[in-house]
Amino acid sequence: MASLARRVSRVAHREYASALTLTVGVAAALVWSAASPSSYFSLDTARTPWRLPGLLEVATAHDLVVNGLMTVFFAAVGLELSRELTRGVLTTRAHAVAPVVGALGGMAATALGSVALGHLLGRAALVRGWGVPMATDVAFSLGVVALVGRRLPPALRTFLLTLAIADDVASVVVLTVTGTTHPRPVGLAVLVVVAAAGAPLARRLDRAGPAVAFIAATWLGFAWANVDPALAGVLAGGLVNTGSAWCDRLEQRTTLLSATVVLPLFALVAGGVAWRELSGPTTLTLVLATVAIRLVGKVVGIAGGVGLARRVGYRPHPTISTRLVLEVAVVCAIGFTVPLLFAGSLFGSASPTYAALDLGLLASSVVAALLGAVLLRRSARSLG
Repeated sequence: MASLARRVSRVAHREYASALTLTVGVAAALVWSAASPSSYFSLDTARTPWRLPGLLEVATAHDLVVNGLMTVFFAAVGLELSRELTRGVLTTRAHAVAPVVGALGGMAATALGSVALGHLLGRAALVRGWGVPMATDVAFSLGVVALVGRRLPPALRTFLLTLAIADDVASVVVLTVTGTTHPRPVGLAVLVVVAAAGAPLARRLDRAGPAVAFIAATWLGFAWANVDPALAGVLAGGLVNTGSAWCDRLEQRTTLLSATVVLPLFALVAGGVAWRELSGPTTLTLVLATVAIRLVGKVVGIAGGVGLARRVGYRPHPTISTRLVLEVAVVCAIGFTVPLLFAGSLFGSASPTYAALDLGLLASSVVAALLGAVLLRRSARSLG
């Protein structure tokens, strides 16, 4: 038993752990939603006893995971990004600009592709849901790169991390300003005050306890503003000073908690498919269109964005070739977490449209993961 526990612990600390646990969660969700749809979808309808008066309600098990526990995942992302910005690859501004411009290019291309295909195919859901295919899944995409091997340039992981975070954050901003959510002005003001007052304090922290309290306070600010509260983790994590050993330990612990608990639970509550709603040519059209939009849009948009950044003098790290950019762009077609948040806000998680988009996102993620892994492994062999 002790030997098994040690093996599990070693796997949990691997970079691919998040991708592995997400996969297990998705598989469980697909089986559960097929075997007992009524009990599965009660996760999104059955009320829990938790309430936050005056704030965004955590009314169901689905809400508890999506709006609450996912803060841990985003905090781990924010802590890692802050570390890279302060003492990593991203201390060189040009190396940070290229993936951000690439992320914006990928978002724009997928959004335009969704609108164009929606008009061409006569599918209003694609036009209305132009924001659904924009975001990249951080955990899955990093897991694919980790599984490929160690021969790839270390800067490639940071490039992908920056790109994925940029379009996750920008996608949530789009989700907010397009009217699918309705921010509270007073809450936004409180959020600004919390961030402005907390940022100087966060830079002076010398232990993990106050950092966790700052993340919690930021979460409450986001919830009061009626803005996706889980995103508080990125802001708070990014503001925490990562120049000390305690913060490195905090990052390791939040990453481990995210990989072993948060992400598989998110996949479980969000990855199920309303199989009974999947019928007819409309479903097939939405699924295939989503796959095409994700794969083509991400590759064209990211490559174009990074190419534009190169032209104006913001080149990525010298070890990242154009070939690697194209291959990473394929991996960035993996999109599950934020895209499902977007689809749920627009169409409702029990609707036929959501079911079709869910299946399309899953299919495109599988294709992107397999194709990206093959391409990157070939590049790793040539570099080795």
